[in-house]
Amino acid sequence: MAPTLPSNSGEEQFLIEFGMPAEYAHDRGFEASITLRGQHWDGDHHYPFSTRIDGLCLRATDLIDFRDHIIRWVRQSIDRLKADDLSAEFQLARLPGQSVCVRFGGRPDTISECPVCSVTLSAGALLGDFHFVTDQSCLALFAKELSSELVLEDRT
Repeated sequence: MAPTLPSNSGEEQFLIEFGMPAEYAHDRGFEASITLRGQHWDGDHHYPFSTRIDGLCLRATDLIDFRDHIIRWVRQSIDRLKADDLSAEFQLARLPGQSVCVRFGGRPDTISECPVCSVTLSAGALLGDFHFVTDQSCLALFAKELSSELVLEDRT
């Protein structure tokens, strides 16, 4: 099962598909694909979209930091969960010519008391910027799915 972070509406998704373990410049990681799914609205209709980027190399330490940050936030008591406390940025892909940056935090174009997840990515000439509102339960499930993929001792 690929770790999937959905929006709280269920319409948008950030999905990581892990491939084989990989190493780049002595950093352990994984070959991976990133898929983004969502909708755009033209004023009258919603149109679904998705994009997938294969051939990314995601560093294990970056993925672990990303997962651990989410886990620390979701483990707080419900009365302490504030979206601003989740704010952070994680660079998951670092090979030359590719970037996957996931950021939690407010955006001027999005009003929500729930966490906002922004994903900026590039692979060669492809550039993308995507964002959606998520929530505690979506983040908790994503962190659990991500944890099951990051059992490094069994993958290397």
